[in-house]
Amino acid sequence: MNRRQRKNSDETQRRRLKSSSDQLLADAAPELPAGPVLLILQHGTTLASAIRERRPDVSLTCFTTEHFFMRTLQEFHQETTAVSASQGSLELVCAAELPEREFAAVMFPTLQGDAAEAAQEMFQSVHQRLRDGGLFFVSTNQLKCRWIETQLKALFSSVQIRKTTRGILFVARRTGQLKKVRGFRARFGFRQGDRVLLCESRPGVFSHRRLDGGARALIRSLDLIAATQAERSGAPLRIVEMGCGAGAVSVAAAARFADSSVLAVDSDARALQCTLASAALNGLDCVQTLLTSTGEIPEPGTWDVLLGNPPYYSDFRIAEVFLQAARRALRPGGVVHIVSKPTDWHAARIGQLFDEFAASEFGEYTVFTGRQRKLRS
Repeated sequence: MNRRQRKNSDETQRRRLKSSSDQLLADAAPELPAGPVLLILQHGTTLASAIRERRPDVSLTCFTTEHFFMRTLQEFHQETTAVSASQGSLELVCAAELPEREFAAVMFPTLQGDAAEAAQEMFQSVHQRLRDGGLFFVSTNQLKCRWIETQLKALFSSVQIRKTTRGILFVARRTGQLKKVRGFRARFGFRQGDRVLLCESRPGVFSHRRLDGGARALIRSLDLIAATQAERSGAPLRIVEMGCGAGAVSVAAAARFADSSVLAVDSDARALQCTLASAALNGLDCVQTLLTSTGEIPEPGTWDVLLGNPPYYSDFRIAEVFLQAARRALRPGGVVHIVSKPTDWHAARIGQLFDEFAASEFGEYTVFTGRQRKLRS
């Protein structure tokens, strides 16, 4: 590639990359050492293409905890093995933990507003995966970011700081093992009837260290399902929770309805890890998990209850995914429970899609319910 072609390619990448954090790492790609490289993606996937274009010789592992990002990576990067000695390989990993092997370098873009504790946990995990002498490239779109500098210097023996008008690039080098490995996981308890249930969480998983108010309202709404259970003559309920986070609602549902089966669904692999840990803490073996971002639930048309606490961002796009999942998953007569603070959109949309619409207030939250329409003969 001549100089003009490279310039045009660089300009195309800049237009395609989502943030200055990504651009800083793309510009640093020529500095990647020989050996396997790990790229951590938590905000998007376009950086993977930019790194591969800049360094086609690198054996690259793209890691994400998000199923949606994995789907995107799989769509745009079909091949996973090298075809020649001059062309590096590509591996795609969606999991709760970083791959258990050594890397020559790790790249990690961060953005303003990221949870500091989640980043700190990732920094420590990266240190444990780097080989001695390995390099850790961390970028941020902030022009001042003392906390990243402080955390990196606490873990790594050498940290370079490169300030630009678009953000900061940190390049840390590992030498030796950590003297102390910090634990980031937490447990909290909440009451379900006469029982205190435990929940395990970790940074970046909803909701960390505490029971979210919306989850609490959704748990209180489980009492409304008693009528559904009576309708089925006490038969075990089949319950789905969309967006389970650390698993508090799934655990509460499993404890509230004995002999029922609960499927906890989330797009984040770490959320499912926490949910299984939470179920184990309470001796509940009826909770299973599913990693997906499509809203497709197995055995459609057979579930009795779908519970959901969709996030408020994305202009109700995720709430719509939850409702469409309920339409496909629920049996005729099955019920959906969606909790929210905003009320207008949910009231209108659930009323359109389901019968017997109702709204129940639990503190500052409202749980909207509806019943799956029965098939007409």
